[in-house]
Amino acid sequence: MTKMAHELGPVVKTIRLAEETTQVKLYQGLLSRRQAIRFESGETDIKAESFLTVLERLDMSYDEFLYRWRKQTGQTKTVTRQADILNTVREKLAAWTDADMTPGEVRAIQAFALHRSFFTVSEIETLMTIQVRLPADARNRINDKLARVLAEMADMPAVKRLRYRLFSNQAIMQLLDGNAQEGKKYLDQAQQFASERDADRLFYLENTMLIIALTADSITQAYRATEPFIQHLRGLGLPVEADAWVDNRRHALASAGKHPVWTPGELGAVARLFEVVPWQFKQDQAAYLREFPGLTDALAQGEKPLRAYRDVY
Repeated sequence: MTKMAHELGPVVKTIRLAEETTQVKLYQGLLSRRQAIRFESGETDIKAESFLTVLERLDMSYDEFLYRWRKQTGQTKTVTRQADILNTVREKLAAWTDADMTPGEVRAIQAFALHRSFFTVSEIETLMTIQVRLPADARNRINDKLARVLAEMADMPAVKRLRYRLFSNQAIMQLLDGNAQEGKKYLDQAQQFASERDADRLFYLENTMLIIALTADSITQAYRATEPFIQHLRGLGLPVEADAWVDNRRHALASAGKHPVWTPGELGAVARLFEVVPWQFKQDQAAYLREFPGLTDALAQGEKPLRAYRDVY
């Protein structure tokens, strides 16, 4: 550690500046101001336990720091102060997945993601969570930026899984927007980084079936071609996944302008899904139902409440 310290100090400084963290905050209780300056200039040593505390305050694992050190990134600082807003939005979405972001938050997240030259793995993970809630244009631009960043980090531990998640998220978002061609492109990219996990195999199958539905010649053919898959999910003992996929199919087809009316089976899927959504949504059922285009009209035409479709498949 002593030998490496003279090389690690300047890298710590690079990361500290990128994170807009002061020396006082980073080294409090560890180093004096003079010691911190000398450490960051590569003139002095730092104890191993103090260095690990520094990494913890930077929200960075030792493996990630070692990777940065080996690559000699030399990238320094961001041009704005959006990091605090990034954390605010992360906490908001952690408390409630469908919480709304303010226009200012959306602009700040876009600026943070598109103008920043340095990201920690933690920041990449946060952006991957948040970007799916952004407008399509911003989401696509951020996705492309993160794809380039992760490609540059390809030999770092755990990055392969991050690349899978990035392309998987983009695939499902494109499909839900009704874009079969773009969805397939990202799904194929995700497959390059997929594992042998059952969840990865199921994700590929679910989204392949969405592509089949979107590219069918008619709505009737879309339903006929995908109904066996829905029954397959139920046969596997995955009723919630089956209902969620039914609603994803409805969403994708509606986005593509190929969903003229709600079917009884789609109403049934939403009725069952409503029973398992977080309690926050149940406080105002009318507001929740308005999130599904055409659903309120479909219920009015059927002259029955949503719960009446609970056992309709």
